[in-house]
Amino acid sequence: MKNLHSWILLLSIFMYVNGSCQVGIGTTSPRGALDINSPTTNNKGLVLPTNSNPTNMTNPQGGSLAEGTVMYDNTQKCVKFYNGSVWSNCLCDTCGAPTPTLSADCTQNGFTGSYTTNIPLSGTTFTVTLANNSFSTANLGFQTSDLVLSGVSGLTVSSVSPTTATLNSGQSQVVTYTITGTPNNTGTLTGTWSKLTLNCSNTVTVLPGVRFAYWDTYSIGSATFPEFNSQLSNTANYGATGTYNKIGGFSFIDISDILDTATVPSLLANYDIICIGAETELDDTDSSKIKGFVDGGGVAIILLDEDFNTAVFQAFGNTGTIGSGGVNGITTTDATNTGVFGDGTNASITGLGQHGRILLSQLAPGSVVLATETASTNDIALWKTDSGGRAVFAWDEGVYRSSNITGNVIDTPQEIFLHNIIAYLLNARGF
Repeated sequence: MKNLHSWILLLSIFMYVNGSCQVGIGTTSPRGALDINSPTTNNKGLVLPTNSNPTNMTNPQGGSLAEGTVMYDNTQKCVKFYNGSVWSNCLCDTCGAPTPTLSADCTQNGFTGSYTTNIPLSGTTFTVTLANNSFSTANLGFQTSDLVLSGVSGLTVSSVSPTTATLNSGQSQVVTYTITGTPNNTGTLTGTWSKLTLNCSNTVTVLPGVRFAYWDTYSIGSATFPEFNSQLSNTANYGATGTYNKIGGFSFIDISDILDTATVPSLLANYDIICIGAETELDDTDSSKIKGFVDGGGVAIILLDEDFNTAVFQAFGNTGTIGSGGVNGITTTDATNTGVFGDGTNASITGLGQHGRILLSQLAPGSVVLATETASTNDIALWKTDSGGRAVFAWDEGVYRSSNITGNVIDTPQEIFLHNIIAYLLNARGF
């Protein structure tokens, strides 16, 4: 009995329970349902139930956890509470590694589309994925100024979709910014997105674009060569992840109406490759401009045909005139014919329609034969010449549009041969 009285006396010192079921620990005047207090002298804290993961917590009465259950998460070093369906995030600003209430991710898509110098953008975007990890609803508005572009000039963030979003708890939203313009320089394009306290960024490499000028109807780049043009435009062939990956792509420019007034410096400043077609004869003045363009560092593809383009043929040091030749040819074993697109040596090639004829004896000194007519190695089909071999001549423009040129995939021997020459010229131009 004495022990019982002592226990009751001890409890009365620390706890007082009144008629309203208020509990006081260390005080006789509880100010709520539970008051743990000892004014001015209390130096003891409240130690909560502790576990490494809230999912380990159980209801001793069985069933689901009671709404309002509180625990200390010693993995994330913070206090959490149960709202009846899910556990809360950490109830502090700086403890542990809490999940942010709102998050922004620029890596899921980031930049989309192709970014190449001198080629206008089309269908290019930058996307941000937002996620609401809180228990509250988030209302956000978006402007084009949220996204800042740097590293490459000539580009603009022209629109954003959506312009507003309401994210309920657990929801996500993809925000898309449209980018327009023409990249003025190569390098790393950086997109930095920010909104309130959120921010993220992503980058894309801007590769050089090839400015491919063409003169006359029957020339590469014109509508007369749809199959070969599609092979040039296929990014699986020429592009950042293509077979030839030093460039981002080609832009084709018709200079048929401006070559007469152009100067050699302007040609060098505005174009990388010039293709001369074979429907209209190029005169002596314009032929000398093409020669000056090549001498100045440009590269050229000059297409011949029966009795066509004698003036430009002679401007590069070749002699005589263009005759009438055969339709079939075969490539040589010169190293130019083997390149990134495969082995183009000893390949049978064909032209289309009429064909020029050039004898080996007519070629300028230092010329390198790339293909001959099948009937005679003395009859030349393709060759490179002048200023380090930066000009390539073909006996027939039809070699680029014959039945051996099909689709946008480079897989026939003739296609492999011709695209190895394109790759060779791109390298010669400095790409």
